[in-house]
Amino acid sequence: MATLNITCLRSLVTVASFGGVRRAADALHLSQAAVSGHLRRLEAELGFPVVSRQGRGIAFTRRGEEVLREAYRLLGEHDDALSRLLGPDSADLVVVSTEHATEPLLRAVVQVLSRDYPDRSIRFRFHRSARVRESVHDHSADVALGIGDLGHGSRHIADLPLSWVGPADRAPETGKLIAFTAPCAIRERILASEAASGRRLARECIDIISLLCAVRTTGGITALPQTRDREPGLRRLGSLPPLPAIPLSLATSRRLAARTRDRISSALRETWCAHR
Repeated sequence: MATLNITCLRSLVTVASFGGVRRAADALHLSQAAVSGHLRRLEAELGFPVVSRQGRGIAFTRRGEEVLREAYRLLGEHDDALSRLLGPDSADLVVVSTEHATEPLLRAVVQVLSRDYPDRSIRFRFHRSARVRESVHDHSADVALGIGDLGHGSRHIADLPLSWVGPADRAPETGKLIAFTAPCAIRERILASEAASGRRLARECIDIISLLCAVRTTGGITALPQTRDREPGLRRLGSLPPLPAIPLSLATSRRLAARTRDRISSALRETWCAHR
């Protein structure tokens, strides 16, 4: 019987978030060979390819996107269960992030944590922003990156511009709106926009992978932060009325030294200015 190894799933999600095996390996403090081995083990267990090489980069197959969607869900349930049973693991530093955070921003967090806490492992959890806020409230995150206000001690990092996007391989069906399920600040901006007038909400999606797949397969349109609007199979639609930007916020745990919290905040702002 096939099984899904949690360590392999964690490597898979990190590869997706950091845009490649090398960067994922650096973030996880593993060798590239180890992360590649985790991907091969998943493919061997499942019996089909999960990723494919595209030049120097890596892309997910259609079935690989389904695996990635399940990986997000399983890792979240796994980590939540361990936290309930054992309490927070003081040996790990936990970074909880929205799926919209870019690889350079996540790498900036890793660089600060690795420098200030070289003997601590870093664990990533990727959720919708509502779950990110919960992780701040219940003190299960050392670093939290999310959309909107994250609660007490939240720091504004940047305003993320939003872009309308549709399928890259055909004319978009602009009458169909694709959005995240509620609660979602991006969904609220989509439905309140001038462009939503006279259009129907054709599909609601629980995560970024489902959303991207829905746009590609149904031909509908959605809005994404410009950090994510270059996803394969999508193209930016400049003919629709613009949307207001959405704030990206940071919250940090008191387990971190004050200088570390300040360094993370500064590194994120500098990285955003350099890569926007």
